[in-house]
Amino acid sequence: MKKKKNTYLLLVLVLGIWGMVIYRFFSYTNPELPQDATPQLTVTPVKSKKREIITIDVNYRDPFLGKMYAPATANKQIPKKNRIVEPIPWPQLIYKGTVSDIKDKKKVFLVIINGKSYMMKEKETIEDITLKTGNRHSITVKYRGELTTIAIQE
Repeated sequence: MKKKKNTYLLLVLVLGIWGMVIYRFFSYTNPELPQDATPQLTVTPVKSKKREIITIDVNYRDPFLGKMYAPATANKQIPKKNRIVEPIPWPQLIYKGTVSDIKDKKKVFLVIINGKSYMMKEKETIEDITLKTGNRHSITVKYRGELTTIAIQE
């Protein structure tokens, strides 16, 4: 009988503690707040101090060289005059492919310049057009100092 008495006493105590916890939780969340009460905020600008410019004196002896530190002078670049570069009119170039075997060290490329077919090797010049390099898919040519890559056309 004594065990049942202790159980009932502990049950009442636990229910009382949980009741107090629930009551405190709901008492903090009060749904009845005044609807027309808006907080009045006043905004004042913050005054800040003017920053001082501090320069660091770096005229000290270099600990590794033993010499006085000499700051590097800034290279002042003189702006170049804007001159208009006229584009160079390129002749009509069409790359048709390689004529020699792929494994051969001396590759020969078929190039059509202004409607005339030429077989050119690397570093060969025809009509001021120099063939620099090439492969099965494209060639790189130079004409009056300008390089361009031309893809194969079928």
